[in-house]
Amino acid sequence: MRTRALLLFALVFLGGSTASAQFGFLKDAVDAVKDNPLKSNNSTTNDTLKAAGQFGKGIAGIGPEEEKKIGDSVALEIVGKYGGLVRDAAVLHRVNLVGRALARYSDRPELNWRFGVLNSDSVNAFSAPDGWVFITRGLYTLAKDDDTLAGILGHEIAHITGRHALKIVENSNKLSGGLGIWASTNQKVGNVQAQLKQFDISIDKITSTLFESGYAPGKEYEADKDGRNLASVTGYAPGGLRSVLVQLQRRGGDNKKVFSTHPPLAERIKRLPDEPAPRPQSTG
Repeated sequence: MRTRALLLFALVFLGGSTASAQFGFLKDAVDAVKDNPLKSNNSTTNDTLKAAGQFGKGIAGIGPEEEKKIGDSVALEIVGKYGGLVRDAAVLHRVNLVGRALARYSDRPELNWRFGVLNSDSVNAFSAPDGWVFITRGLYTLAKDDDTLAGILGHEIAHITGRHALKIVENSNKLSGGLGIWASTNQKVGNVQAQLKQFDISIDKITSTLFESGYAPGKEYEADKDGRNLASVTGYAPGGLRSVLVQLQRRGGDNKKVFSTHPPLAERIKRLPDEPAPRPQSTG
């Protein structure tokens, strides 16, 4: 309820949700300060221009250096929460061999792609900006063939190439930056600035999304589709991801540890093409 109220509050003062309205509002707010000589040298000007920069960054997107810092921090949180990394050389070789093949054909092959297995019995997978991809040991043991492993890794790669985690920060910058511009040109600055703190979305917001709420279902279905297509383009059987989801569904039991932050297995399976499951192979 509070989130919806704050979002409505933001939309009112941003003057609409379209890009043209946002840019127009940004220009008007900055021009209003520049045209007021009495405020040209005080902190209001600095605060407004700072907010304008934050708002513009939200629209323009996060740059490579910022993405790297965010990715490194999020990756550290993932590894720490899920028991560290498996050190088995053969496991690491296999995951990186398949993962790097997929990354080469992804939309962002230039990233410094890294793949690892988390030392956890839970069945899950995670990714962080700038090319960090992890699957848990519990999920890795279910990937009996490289086609299935490719489907799993492809899904996480799609989250990165789709900038799903970064969009959380970018959208926050648009929101808090726009509110900051309004606040610095308004008489009731103090009241609004107090509310701005509620939009301070950073690493904590990304990790809470990964570990607790999960991405919106639409983002997960998009990653399923794009990951499946990436596996196919790279030369792996396209039915790998669906096959492991079906396997998990048939296994039943306690599904609380199975993709706990993802949409229901049945819905994910239904949205993927019904393709033959890959043939099992030795993983060495």
